[in-house]
Amino acid sequence: MPFPGGLWWLLCCRQGFTLLRRDYGEAGKGVADEEEAEESFELRSQGDEGPTLQVTLTQPSRASSGSERSLPVSDEMHSLITEKKHGRVRDEPDAIVKGWLQREVRGGIKTPWLRPRKYWFVLTEDSLDYYSGCDISARRLGSLVLTSLCSVLWPDKQTYKETGYWAVTVFGRKHCYRLYTEHLNEAVHWVCALQKVIVSKAPVQTPTQILMCDIEENRNSPEVLEQIYHNNPILCYTAGPLYAPLLPFPYAAPGGQGYAGLRDEAVKLFHSLQQLEGVREPALLMQGVLQTCHDLPPLVDEIYCQLVKQTTEPPVPGAPADLRYWQLLTCMSYTFVPSLPVLCYLQLHLQRTEKRFPDSEMAQYGHFITEAVHRTKGRECVPSLEEIARLIGRQEMVCTVQSPSTATCQVAIASHTTVQELQQGRGMLEAPWKTVVQALCLSKHGQCYL
Repeated sequence: MPFPGGLWWLLCCRQGFTLLRRDYGEAGKGVADEEEAEESFELRSQGDEGPTLQVTLTQPSRASSGSERSLPVSDEMHSLITEKKHGRVRDEPDAIVKGWLQREVRGGIKTPWLRPRKYWFVLTEDSLDYYSGCDISARRLGSLVLTSLCSVLWPDKQTYKETGYWAVTVFGRKHCYRLYTEHLNEAVHWVCALQKVIVSKAPVQTPTQILMCDIEENRNSPEVLEQIYHNNPILCYTAGPLYAPLLPFPYAAPGGQGYAGLRDEAVKLFHSLQQLEGVREPALLMQGVLQTCHDLPPLVDEIYCQLVKQTTEPPVPGAPADLRYWQLLTCMSYTFVPSLPVLCYLQLHLQRTEKRFPDSEMAQYGHFITEAVHRTKGRECVPSLEEIARLIGRQEMVCTVQSPSTATCQVAIASHTTVQELQQGRGMLEAPWKTVVQALCLSKHGQCYL
C-alpha cells in the first residue's frame, strides 16, 4: 500500500538527502538556514551514512531573533575580536604615541581624487611611521623622518566644520602628512607629542654652514683654505639652478605678506640673482631682491651666502656678469646687517678676493663693502633707484638742502650717514639746517640716518 505523499516527505526530511551536491536536513530552522549556509559546513566521515555533524564558524550570521544566538553577547564579541586581529598585536617598545588615524591618499586611475583611509600610526623618537594594520604581520607603508626642521600645524576649527574631522598636518623634507581624527583631544595629543620630539632634536646644519665653520677655523692657513674651496663646489659659482637653500629653514615655514614659504622664496631669489647677468638695467631687479629681504628678514643671511657663492671662482673674474653680483652685494651691505657667522664668512671672502685680484674692480667693490658693513645699522626702507645707481658706481649721493636763513647747501651723504657725522664734517650746523636734515633722516635704533 503506497504511503501518502505527505508521509514520504516527512521520512525524507528526517533521514536527510542530497540533491545536486547540496546538503539539506535537520528540519526546524526553515529558510533562515539557507542564508546561513555560507557560514557553516558539515564534517562527514567517509562511508558514514548516519546523522551528520554540523560545525558553525565563530563569525555569526543574521539571526531571526535574539533567542537563536548560541553565545552570550560578551563571548560573541570576544570571538569577533579574535577573528579580526589575525595574529598578535604589534609590540612597539619605542613608541611614544600609537593609534588609528586617517590620512589623505590619492586613488587610482578611476578615482584620482584624494580620499581618507585609516592606518595604524606609530610615533617614535626618530620618525612617524604608518602601517596597514596594528597586528605584528602588518607591513610598514611609509615613514617620515623627524628633524629640528620639521613642523606641525595645530588642528583648526574651520577644517572640522567643513569635513567633520580635526586635522593634524606634519611637514617633512620630502613628505607632508595630513592626518584626521574625529576627536579633538586625540588630535591635540598627537600634536603635542610630535612637537616634543621635534624640539628635542639637535639643530640641523647644512653643508654650507659646516664649510663656513671649517673656513673660519683655517683662516690662517691659505693652503688649507684653497683645498676647501677646490674640494667643495657648493662654495663656488654655479650656472645651474639651486634646488634647496644654502642655510636651514623650517619645512613649510610661512613667508607672510603674500610670499610663499621661506625655502621656496630662497630658491626663487637665487634665480633672480642669475638673471642679473643678462639684464642691461639691473637697478629695478636689485631693488626687488632688496625688498624681498626687507619683507622677509630671515632671508638676509641666505642672500649674502648666495652672493658670496656666485662671486667665488666665477668663469671670468671681473666680467660684466660677475660684477653684477658685486654690485648687488654692495647694495646689500649698505642696507642689511648680516649675522655674525655670515659676516665673518663675508669678510674672509673679501680678503681672499683682494689678495688674488689686488688692482681689479672686484677689489674696489670689496673695499667699498668692507667699509659699509661696519657702519650700516639697518634702515626702514630699501634704497631708491637713484641710490642704487649711485651704489653701483660706488659714489655718494649729493643732497641739496635749503635753509630759510641762508642759501642752498650741498651735502654728500651715504646710506649710513648720520646727522652727527654731518655736524662734524661741516662744523657747527645751524638750527634751521639741522631741522631740515633731520627731516630727511630715517630713524633707527635711536639714531638718525639719511
